[in-house]
Amino acid sequence: MKKNKHILIAITIPWILFANSITLFPDTLNTTIQSGDINTETVLITNNNSFPVTLNISISDQPHTNRALPLQAQFFEPENEALVREMEPDIQYQDENGNWVDGIRCGTAPTPTNVLSLVQNEIDNNRPNRLLIRNLVNVQVAWHVIHSSAGSGNLSNDVIVDQIDVLNDAYAPYDIFFTLVSVDYTMNDNWYNDMNQYESVYKQQLNIDPIHHLNIYSGNMPGLLGWSYLPYQWPEGSYMHGVCILYSSLPGGTSYPYNAGDTATHEVGHYLGLLHTFQNGCSANNDNVSDTPQEDDGNNIYNCNNTDTCPNDPGSDPIHNFMTYTDDACLNQFTVGQGDRMEDMVSTYRPGLLENPIGPEWIYTSINEIQIPGNSSIDLDIMFDSASLIGGDYSAIVSFQEVALDTTILLPTYLHVAGISFLELNTETLIDTLFPDEFSNNYLEMTYSGSDSLIYQFENNISWVNLFGGDGIMVNGETEFITFNFNSLSMIPGIYEGDMILTTNMGSSFLHLQMVVIEPLGLDGELIPLKFSVSKNSPNPFNPITKFQIDVPVQGPMQVYVYDISGKVIATLMNTEIDPGFHTIKWNGKNDLGAQAASGVYILNVHLDGQYRSQKMLLVK
Repeated sequence: MKKNKHILIAITIPWILFANSITLFPDTLNTTIQSGDINTETVLITNNNSFPVTLNISISDQPHTNRALPLQAQFFEPENEALVREMEPDIQYQDENGNWVDGIRCGTAPTPTNVLSLVQNEIDNNRPNRLLIRNLVNVQVAWHVIHSSAGSGNLSNDVIVDQIDVLNDAYAPYDIFFTLVSVDYTMNDNWYNDMNQYESVYKQQLNIDPIHHLNIYSGNMPGLLGWSYLPYQWPEGSYMHGVCILYSSLPGGTSYPYNAGDTATHEVGHYLGLLHTFQNGCSANNDNVSDTPQEDDGNNIYNCNNTDTCPNDPGSDPIHNFMTYTDDACLNQFTVGQGDRMEDMVSTYRPGLLENPIGPEWIYTSINEIQIPGNSSIDLDIMFDSASLIGGDYSAIVSFQEVALDTTILLPTYLHVAGISFLELNTETLIDTLFPDEFSNNYLEMTYSGSDSLIYQFENNISWVNLFGGDGIMVNGETEFITFNFNSLSMIPGIYEGDMILTTNMGSSFLHLQMVVIEPLGLDGELIPLKFSVSKNSPNPFNPITKFQIDVPVQGPMQVYVYDISGKVIATLMNTEIDPGFHTIKWNGKNDLGAQAASGVYILNVHLDGQYRSQKMLLVK
């Protein structure tokens, strides 16, 4: 009997992956490179099983290892009357039977003026310590569907995914994107029929880690389209945070004209710290954002007609802004200032969102899966590229997953960039194209946010560049513009390159300069690039097609991949031998299966015979 049982197990489960049967050496990667450099580390992967194992490779960014913690920001819990939401109806929308019903556009209570001034003080005090190197925010969404026993409100996953796409369309231009990580369903007639009354009950039971997740609750209000809380109204970990929305306001729902998904866009704006554009009416600080024109709080906030209810202030009413009360068809924009305010709010009051994983640009491999034969070992090269980084510490997790056997091996990875902390440059490379015997000015913007004074000096050893303002002292919050005057006097057509060293009392970094000199009447022969480079994609943001140029100096194998923000390859644009020259490549926004990719941030990786370039692209529908 034992022998037969053994044979049965062997036939049913031919391969069993035991603990520690796949090993990594080293089991942790630590590397230090100068700002602007590229380095390669090798990991030995050993398969101690008798059968081959295929591992999928993905990389996710991790929180900055020694980032300055936010200040102990003061929170201001809403008054009890703000939780009751006994407000007068101000809109009409259709119910699921096509009947017009009276409703309330937004149940988020306005913030008292005295509280707003205190919040602004917290933001200003926190700004010098804000996280500088995480320029993307991954808002992980935990969706809670509350529905009735009769099935009303029982949303499909497809509708929820469509709503996430609407959010990404609105917020991606401001480096905020949304990842749906969980959906759960709760049948409860009491909760469904009056989400207002039972709010604290279902939130306490259903919430998932409010520090790192946006919890969205859909159901019936009744009469309300939605509400949220401002970031400073509860402590960061309070279960009261989150967004509540009418289930029929999602894309394709029945609550016309509020059924395109922008109720969620509006309420998430509150969750990220934005006020109504009409708050405080025509006062100078209305919503505490400088580039949203003042708007009087009257019936005009509901219609899409061009109005100017504050004629003494610049600009017409922001009728298309997501934070006003016009219907969904009229809403299509935030402002740059609103983007900046959301960044301030996240840094001060929702720093946990900055700890969510993203696909980093500074670490990558040339392959996304690897097969190791039984009882064998294979080397894997992992590349570190600090071209887009400032000095400091970075960390990531490289994951090796065996899908069929549901096993994952993790490789913690740490990078130290020996550069200049708290100094942000608007570019790492200055590039210009000139005819012979021309001059042109290029500008470098430097912004400093450290507490001690920064003493800096550029070392200029490039003959075709004159430097103006190349040395000085900067203090916290100061911005300097350095002028680099390129000249092509007596120079023949070609590509000229050089590096300038920026030395400071807090470290050093490199600035790469490139000047392309072209013949005014054209060239008889074809130029060959002197250096492998990849241009910025254009347009960016794009929809649905973007393109970029790859300069290939020598023949060699080239791979061009598009990664999603989680670090997975979604599209292979090229994988072939390439000839020297200037090559233009397009991406149509589709994955390898031919499906249109969702709105959001994607990472372009170009590999050429051991050289690597990486950059972000923004797809907006």
